[in-house]
Amino acid sequence: MDKEELYEKMKDYKPDMTSAERIGAYLSGQRVDHIPFAIMSTNRIIANELNYTIKDMEDIDKLSDIIQYKYDHYKIVGLTEELSLRTMGHALGSKLIFPENDIDYIEEFLMEDELDMDLVSIPDPYTNEVLAPKLERARKLKERFPHMSIETEIPGPITTAAAIRPIEKLLRDLRKQPEKVKELLEFCINANMSWAKAFKNEFGPSSVMVVDPVGCDDILSPKQVKEFSLPYLKKQLHLYYQLNEVKPNLHICGHTNRQWQYYKDLDIDFFSVDNCENLRDCKEEIEDQLIVVGNIPPVEVMLNGSIDEVIASVKDCIKKAADAKSGYIAATGCGSPVGTPIENLDAFIYAINKYGKDAKLGEMPKAINE
Repeated sequence: MDKEELYEKMKDYKPDMTSAERIGAYLSGQRVDHIPFAIMSTNRIIANELNYTIKDMEDIDKLSDIIQYKYDHYKIVGLTEELSLRTMGHALGSKLIFPENDIDYIEEFLMEDELDMDLVSIPDPYTNEVLAPKLERARKLKERFPHMSIETEIPGPITTAAAIRPIEKLLRDLRKQPEKVKELLEFCINANMSWAKAFKNEFGPSSVMVVDPVGCDDILSPKQVKEFSLPYLKKQLHLYYQLNEVKPNLHICGHTNRQWQYYKDLDIDFFSVDNCENLRDCKEEIEDQLIVVGNIPPVEVMLNGSIDEVIASVKDCIKKAADAKSGYIAATGCGSPVGTPIENLDAFIYAINKYGKDAKLGEMPKAINE
């Protein structure tokens, strides 16, 4: 299928519900127009379509254009003011570089030379030079889109630590000075909670998306996961739940299959699984308690694939997970790369509409066999 044919077919796509209405109705057991979807980093795709760079997305007017585009074309609603994987490290003193059209990266870590807790103190989101502007931007977004809910995204404790201490040194510290690492992890929980509390103070209870790639099986051994990752992640998630009385959600990039059995004990509603894992296997492990989210490949398919490959990948994921007992949300396996073409976003949504039509919790859509 070429672009012209896709857009001819897309003329028939008229969503009956906003994204928020759809997920709410779906999870309450109602039949909805199609399977809920959540394409990570959609803003980057829309920015590219509007000829905006990643840096442009810091501009409130241009970001508003992106949010309005999502609503006008797809009825996607919702605002997010996130802490990237490196934002808290930046707020504490790590030096970041912000390319014009790529994601940020750390040029110099705060604890480059040694793990020294005397170098850090809990930041005040209302006065910190990194966090305060983010709170202000969130206020402006909410003023411009008062009908949309707003939420935040925060990295997990060990991922936050890896924005303060270089990861290769942090991994060495797990062996050589484990108690100091645990002290750092406790600090990271408290630092992240300072942002979560300020966010609730400004906007009321909201969902928190937790992203924790450093906690994956590709980086940590099973023993390290149990000692340095899961206990602190569990504590942070529980504190968010206590704070907002709304369960947070979790995404971990990379392989996580050795950990799935533990996720059902976490205070989360859904787990978003990376595309390197088998979606059906993940569903079978967690579907009795958690909503399954995933996992179309963001690079091989969304960035580099053809329209037909996107459609086939979405259909395959629906076949694997749409009948999950607690629910299924079609999504990319990780964030959408810069340069992802808009026609692949549209192909994703076309496939969801076609093969996930008339979705209901726990059922495989009949349209999947078309």
